[in-house]
Amino acid sequence: GVGKTVVKDLKPEDITTISIADKEATLTLAQKDEKWTIAERDGFAAKFDDIKKLVTSAVSLKSLRQISASKKQYGRFELLDPADNETNTGTRVEFKDSQGQVLKSLLLGKKGSANASANAGSPFGSSDNHRYVLADGKVAVVAIDYSSALNEVSANPADWLNKDDFLKVEKIKSVAVAHPNSTDSWTLTHGKEGEDMSLADAKPDEKLDSSKANSAGRVLGVPSFDDVASKSAKPEEIGMDKALTATIDTFDGYQYVVKMAKKDEDHYMSITASGTRVPQDDEGEARTPQPDETRPREPGKDEKPEDSERLDKEHAESLAKRIADREKTHKDTQAKLKTDRDKEFSDNLAKLAKLEGWTFKVSSYTFDAIYKSRAEMMEEKKEEETKGAETTTPILPALPPLPTPPAPTPDLAPTVVKPAKPADPKKVVTSDIIKV
Repeated sequence: GVGKTVVKDLKPEDITTISIADKEATLTLAQKDEKWTIAERDGFAAKFDDIKKLVTSAVSLKSLRQISASKKQYGRFELLDPADNETNTGTRVEFKDSQGQVLKSLLLGKKGSANASANAGSPFGSSDNHRYVLADGKVAVVAIDYSSALNEVSANPADWLNKDDFLKVEKIKSVAVAHPNSTDSWTLTHGKEGEDMSLADAKPDEKLDSSKANSAGRVLGVPSFDDVASKSAKPEEIGMDKALTATIDTFDGYQYVVKMAKKDEDHYMSITASGTRVPQDDEGEARTPQPDETRPREPGKDEKPEDSERLDKEHAESLAKRIADREKTHKDTQAKLKTDRDKEFSDNLAKLAKLEGWTFKVSSYTFDAIYKSRAEMMEEKKEEETKGAETTTPILPALPPLPTPPAPTPDLAPTVVKPAKPADPKKVVTSDIIKV
């Protein structure tokens, strides 16, 4: 009936194993050393919050109504066991005790909406708000919403991995990537926090790409992982036999050694972390004096001379005590700051130690910023420069000889015309005799 408890007599404290199966996969969540683990992932930690939510939802499940249906009708509601059927199957969830005995079994079936017909014309369709459940041999309809743990119960082990305690690299000081061919290896360093990264041992003809360098300086800042590889997987099966090694040092004192590999379209990485915390500047800073510590005592309006010496002494003693108290408070604050940071550093290393020995399947962008050769970290040559370097200067054909100019005409002496001498009147010119 309406409001009846669907899962009866199930105590959360008795549950030590949860088995989930659908037509695609099988999952076993088991308590080990008081922590939940995933059997299909070699005992990797499971996300406790999701397990708690599933158990809480199951024990508090109330029915909207009961359905009278025979076993032959279970397929209509997608309530057939996935172990025995291929179609119209549901998701089987079994809660077991420490002896492996099944405390309660559920089959989660078809989802639907009570307002499906009313929302048939909606461009958004109808949202599922109920689901068929088989428990104790009875079919019930239960209410669900998008946030319900029983809305999507996955049998995929990757969906239950605890990803909260993964590494987060901050304040990178240097990144060194080692390749099998040493000429492909490279190291980037930060002189100070906030500065651009620079290439160590740069050659005269090398120009680091600043954008790639800055991306490398932020690598693994917000990483996650998709899955963990089986511990029985051979290195060559996941590409780790040809892994590149990145050594990352931080200003805080951490050192991360990350092995990175690609296999077909998949990306894998393993992690080890170590280090000694580097004290920060604020842990050794001297206290800043307050203005009242240097301000002289102001004599009272009616202060008598004989009282001045006594009042000056009292003021000096009071001021000395105030300064001493402030110095102690400052030192205590710095000591606590150092202790807290030491503990945080130590706790983080302990957390990171749990990641050692595992190989993580990650997305391509997780380490692509440093999965590069030395040449790939440099600026790309401009197309014009490349063409110019590859093009041979053409040889021009020989020009015809220039015409020889005519030889210059030699300068002639100028002809001087002299005026005729006047005729001699006494001389007879033959041409003047008139022949008769």
